[in-house]
Formats: sequence, structure tokens, C-alpha cells
Amino acid sequence: MRQIISGFGELLLRLSPQVHEDLIVQADAFEMGFAGAEANILADLSHWGQATQFITALPDNPLGKKALMFLNQNGVGTQNIFMDKGRMGTYYIEHGTAIRGTQVTYDRKESSFAKWNLSEKDWGKFLEKSSHFVVTGITPALSESCKKSLLKGLKMAQKTNCKVLFDLNFRRSLWSAPNAKKSFSEILPYVTILMGNIGSVNDVFDAQIKAQNDFDGLKEATKKAIDFISQSGNFETIAMTIRQQINATENVLGGMVKQGDKVWSSLSIPTTIKDRLGGGDAFAAGILFGKLSNWEMQKTLDFATAAFATTQTLKGDINYLSTKEILSVSEGNLKGHVKR
Repeated sequence: MRQIISGFGELLLRLSPQVHEDLIVQADAFEMGFAGAEANILADLSHWGQATQFITALPDNPLGKKALMFLNQNGVGTQNIFMDKGRMGTYYIEHGTAIRGTQVTYDRKESSFAKWNLSEKDWGKFLEKSSHFVVTGITPALSESCKKSLLKGLKMAQKTNCKVLFDLNFRRSLWSAPNAKKSFSEILPYVTILMGNIGSVNDVFDAQIKAQNDFDGLKEATKKAIDFISQSGNFETIAMTIRQQINATENVLGGMVKQGDKVWSSLSIPTTIKDRLGGGDAFAAGILFGKLSNWEMQKTLDFATAAFATTQTLKGDINYLSTKEILSVSEGNLKGHVKR
């Protein structure tokens, strides 16, 4: 049975001040890495033993070659990556701490990926052996060609019975909410597994769901967001993250899933944030991993929530912990004892 998980999106160069808490204006040196929502999900799944492949375009220069090495080192298949002229999309991250929030600055216009055009024939080749297709709301925001290529890919996924995982991932710095809503309305009919949170549903669909910043209040609001968005498609599964933000450093994290008429809530995990990015991607990867492992939904959700939380304790966007370590957290082992 085919079980390659394919993803389509942009891989970005990630630059952050070498001193973790520094602002860009204070920095004398930057740490270099690579990330992107879809690539993060695939890398997490690869670390947990799943076969993956990334469909993207990279510049045919040393930065593009370094990015290719990054994907290979993380076990992500690179056989369908296009190397061409152009530039590498970049983002800069200033890590928040306490009362100061994390700041992300994008420099990604006219990248190799944003200019890439894919045909129906391309998608037939790329998705031939894929069981799942991972995409997010970032890709259609990048360019008209990205949006058209994504829709062609979704149509091919439907034609080949390949299930689609779509994370709303609304980025207001890339496009407006009305434009996102219009694009998402074309995408959602193809989606099997929908990921998101209260913020993305409110921002894009003007759901106006209000919540107190306490965990129980956020759970109630997340249930409303799931019920609201469930009217937008025939989804097999809807999963959302929950984040009670005490400040930039201290959060309480959780999740919720709806499948059929049943709703599951996760354990809540108090988390000291090391790196704010990549957590939602780990949650999405965890949901898909649990479903592929044929776990009961409660175990799947708790694993995804533990992946979400533990990613936030690591530098970078990828969860490098083993499934055994993540399962331990999902079972309530939250004290962080020394292991010998």
C-alpha cells in the first residue's frame, strides 16, 4: 500500500540573531537555518519513520544546495525538487521573551518557488505514489502561479484518491483576509484533514469568536471555531491547537479534534518557550502520524499536543525527539527529570 506523504510549499532561509534574545539591530552575527510550514511537517514525520517527499523549487546556487542538504539530512525525499534561477526566500526571527513578543520579518518576493509553474502532468508524476498531500494557506498567498499550481495539485490529489491535509496558516503580512477567504473557498472542498486555530478562523472567516485567556475558556472557543469551520467543507478530521499565552515565554498548550460527531480534548501542557515557531507544524504532523499509525483518537491528539509543546522547547522549527520521548510527555510526564 502506498504511504508516501508529499508536501508542496516554499523552503525559506531562516536567520536569527546569534544571541537568542537580541533584536536584529543589536546583532553582530546571525544563525542560519531553513524552515517552512510544509517542510517542517514532513521533517517531523520523517524523524518518526514516515516516508516523505517535498515538492518545491530552490535556486541553483550555494544557498539552494545547502537547503537541499538540510532536507536530505532530515530524511525528506528531494527527488521532486526543481533547481532553477532565482533567489532564496528568507525570513528573520527576533525571539520574544517575557512581555516582548516574537517578531518575524519576511523577504521572499520573487523567489524561485514563487515563480514556479506546475502542470497537470507534473502533478500526475509527483503524487503517483502519495497517500497524503500536505499543503498550507501560505502557498496561495505567495503568487498567482503558486495558487494555480496548488489548485492543480489538489485536483490531481482528488483524482488519485490522495488525502489532503491543509493548515489554514493565515499570514496577514502576505495578503488580506478577504483574498485569503476567497482562495480558501476554492481549496477547502478538496481537504480531508483541516488544521487551524481560533485566530485563523476569526481572521479569515470573520467568525468573531471571543474567548477569555484561560485554558477552559479557550477550549470552549476552540469548539465553537471547529463547529463554525466544519460548515465550509466535508472534512474527515478537524484539529486545532490551543494556546493560553501568559506571556511570550510562558504558555499553556493543548489541542482539540473533531471527527464525525465526536470531539476530543487533549491534556494541557505548561510550556516555557525556547522558540515560538514550528509548534503548530509539529501538531499537524502528530495528528497525521497518529492516524497513519491507526491509534485511537485520544492517543493521537495527546501525541500531537506533546509534539506541539516539545517543539517549542527546542531551537528551530523541527521536532527532533523520538516518538517514545513524545509519548512519554503525552502520558503526563511533565516534570523534565534527568534521564540516566
